[in-house]
Amino acid sequence: MSEERRQQIVDAARRLVDRSGLESISVRTVAREAGIGASTLRHYFPTQADLFDVLLEPALDRMLPDLRIADRRVAPRRRLTECLMQYFPSEFLRPEHTAMWFASYAVAVGPGATDHGTRTLERMAALSRDRIESWLVRLEEEGALLVERDRAMRLVLSVLDGICVQLITPGTIFTVDDVLPTVEQAVSAVVR
Repeated sequence: MSEERRQQIVDAARRLVDRSGLESISVRTVAREAGIGASTLRHYFPTQADLFDVLLEPALDRMLPDLRIADRRVAPRRRLTECLMQYFPSEFLRPEHTAMWFASYAVAVGPGATDHGTRTLERMAALSRDRIESWLVRLEEEGALLVERDRAMRLVLSVLDGICVQLITPGTIFTVDDVLPTVEQAVSAVVR
């Protein structure tokens, strides 16, 4: 029964997201949608972040699969580059999509920041960091990292975020054609 109840809550949260967006998610609204009390919901999801994770993780899994990171027949640099390039699908490289990335930051940390925007960005960033770290751990276990894992992580995150900022900066010399070579250069600094 407990797994069924948990799934009932997840299904209710997904219906709310489909109907009203991620900003509609709160303990009360999900409990109401699931037909349960808030205390019952908190039994399964002690924090709102726990509830967000169960909604965001599957989306991240679809957007950022592990691809060939475990395939030792492929060079470690190539594997990590392939994984990181998922952050820049061809549709994302159009200005309107890059602007949406920037807007998610504006609603989280800008002058009009909202608690919901901040929470969502925080959770997405944490899940994204976890995914990148899992790729780096895999390569570290193979002895393929050139630097300590935390240094590799900081460099990779800085490059990914820097690319996004450059892509939306008016008058930048950075172009869509620079994305792959820049990611490859960053990867070559941290992976054998």
